[in-house]
Amino acid sequence: MRLATWNACKGQFDHKFPMLNELRPDIAVVQEIAAPHAQTDQILWFGDNRQLGLAVVASKGYSLRPLPPLPDVPKYVIPVAVQGPVPFILFAVWTLGEQPMKYVRALSTAVDLYAHLFAENQVVVMGDFNSNAKWDKEHPKELNHSALVARLKEKGLVSAYHHHRKELHGSEVEPTFFHQWNEAKPHHIDYCFVPNAWADLAVSVEVGSFEGWKGKSDHRPLVAEIALPDSTAP
Repeated sequence: MRLATWNACKGQFDHKFPMLNELRPDIAVVQEIAAPHAQTDQILWFGDNRQLGLAVVASKGYSLRPLPPLPDVPKYVIPVAVQGPVPFILFAVWTLGEQPMKYVRALSTAVDLYAHLFAENQVVVMGDFNSNAKWDKEHPKELNHSALVARLKEKGLVSAYHHHRKELHGSEVEPTFFHQWNEAKPHHIDYCFVPNAWADLAVSVEVGSFEGWKGKSDHRPLVAEIALPDSTAP
């Protein structure tokens, strides 16, 4: 199974989403993208502005069902039931900066609010977190990035990139975001957290190159390929 997240940096769905085709994602979370013309059990979209929202897309063999959101959950941490060869609950993430609980604080709060879903299901948390351990001091200690990683670890989840690459949070070699589209301003802020047992089955975790994606977005896609026993992925 191939899991992908990419912030498209605005644009129409029919134009931007096909850019991921070469990556062959089974499940993709795409931020900052306009609403598609129609939603199906393989294409979901969430947002207040139809030109700028969060999409979750499944390939053949998988289907999606939005779960009822809890009240007062900060935007955007969206629970979606994924059905297919390996069913799981996906939290599609795009944290924002203009709300009271901004960025990593919002996601940490949402993880706490949705504790019951973590306890009862296999869970993947994937998307644009807008956070990194190097900014821990900018947030309350209990709601910073390192605290979030610890929260997810307690729930049996680990970052596929960091587990597979054996890199520490805050010391990532490959950035997923270039501030102001500038190669000299790299940051790693997009993640795919998977169950511990899945992380050990990771075949690859790839990040798009600066050159290969520089005309498409200020973010780079992160793709984790997991060789799950019942998966139909090659």
